[in-house]
Amino acid sequence: MHVRHFASRVLTRIAQATLTVALTAGITQSASATKLVGTDVNSGKLLYIVTPKTVITIANTGANPAGVVIGPNQEIIYALSGAGEIHSFNPYTYKDTTLAKGFTTPTNIFIEPGCASILITDTGVNKIFRLTLSNSAVTTFYNGPDQMTGIVYDTMGDIFANDAALKAIVQLNASGAIVNQTPGAMPLTTLNGLTYDAHTSLLFATSSTGQVIYSTPINLTTVNTISFTTVPVLESIVSDGAGNLYIVGGNGTTNTLFKYTILTAKQTQFNTIPGLDNVALIPFGPCLKTRGTDQSCEETSDEGTLAGVVTK
Repeated sequence: MHVRHFASRVLTRIAQATLTVALTAGITQSASATKLVGTDVNSGKLLYIVTPKTVITIANTGANPAGVVIGPNQEIIYALSGAGEIHSFNPYTYKDTTLAKGFTTPTNIFIEPGCASILITDTGVNKIFRLTLSNSAVTTFYNGPDQMTGIVYDTMGDIFANDAALKAIVQLNASGAIVNQTPGAMPLTTLNGLTYDAHTSLLFATSSTGQVIYSTPINLTTVNTISFTTVPVLESIVSDGAGNLYIVGGNGTTNTLFKYTILTAKQTQFNTIPGLDNVALIPFGPCLKTRGTDQSCEETSDEGTLAGVVTK
């Protein structure tokens, strides 16, 4: 048996045993539970989240962890805003590796198509950087002057971001130039998170203060406003590609994970987690390396669980 496959099976069993202990302690989860990783900005932690109520600390990170994604080898890649660094955490070995330093306020990160690099929004210098994972080389993708507070690819390989100065969702070309935006006559308030849903072919952005989610087609010609008044502040947002959005919202101190079903407008409240900032889905199925989406590059077990997510 291949050593990696053997290790994967062993570690999966350990993870399942850990969750069994949690279950006996009164934490329940359904067969349709969604699994995510998240960052706790208050306590400096990486979290393993299973809806509706399971939250397990994977690792301590240091000050102000922000954006998070699952990498091509099941590693958890995250921005450490307090230190101005990008890190990778290996759930098999518990090893935390600094991939790059010298950023000011790295905030959002996104795996690019092919899974060889990530884009990083740095709100401290109003730039977007590209980090090549194989050699940790950093280059500038977008050189300002506008502050970008979210970034995403659609399934066609087009790049979109939230532009704070234009109060718009913008499209950037391969050279990092803005080539399109939502209508200037429809300014979008305090944009924060951004995601693309392949099921509806729509982009969705959260407003930090407006208690709304904005949706727009990829041609950016119109904007629809979705009321979301359950909490005063909306932060990160991620799509499962099947018409469901997972949203972090709260009061800035205690945040909650919500599910929003696009076609029915149904809101479901899940885990309440003090300090929850950003989340990334751990999807079902094999690694998807051909397109840049919120679920690209994650190689998972059949249950949609990171094989190496175990807790000490």
